[in-house]
Amino acid sequence: MTPITDAHELFRHQRAVRSFTDEDVPDELVDQVLTAAIHAPSGSNTQPWHFIVVRDPNVKQAINEVYEEARATYSATRPSPDRERQPLSAAPVLIVACVNTPASGRAGFQTGASIYPSVQNLMLAARALGLGTVLTTLHRRRKAQIHDILGIPDHIESAAIIPLGWPDRNYGPNRRPPLERFVMRDRWNP
Repeated sequence: MTPITDAHELFRHQRAVRSFTDEDVPDELVDQVLTAAIHAPSGSNTQPWHFIVVRDPNVKQAINEVYEEARATYSATRPSPDRERQPLSAAPVLIVACVNTPASGRAGFQTGASIYPSVQNLMLAARALGLGTVLTTLHRRRKAQIHDILGIPDHIESAAIIPLGWPDRNYGPNRRPPLERFVMRDRWNP
């Protein structure tokens, strides 16, 4: 994909990329997208995020096996459209976005409000560089296994796994219905 520098064009060209070339992603580009991630807003400016960059093929394969188990279980209850996608392990890099668990031990909207803006920054920065990403959360159905593979401590939650790589084809702009379909003025109007 071609790099994009105009923010409004960037929003219109953000796509879920599930198929990548086998070309490596240099550390300096990974660091650029992670730098964008840590500059996101967070609740009370707590900056509770952590990111695990996974390149080791054996670790990626272990994650992929657990992820595919979760996907198979999920697909059995909710058929999803067939999409062109590679296994997670085919992406040159997996980034596991993690967040501190509140003192209550229960993650909720507030926790998500702190980690997901950073994930969006990461994904937009990747797209601006011509890289592709997709936000995945299905691993949460096998959280204990994923946390065991990655050595994630109990007070940390894994919020997303983001495959990162060079897209295997050129993706055009995303398609969305007109704004009026989603926006109401002053009150809820069905």
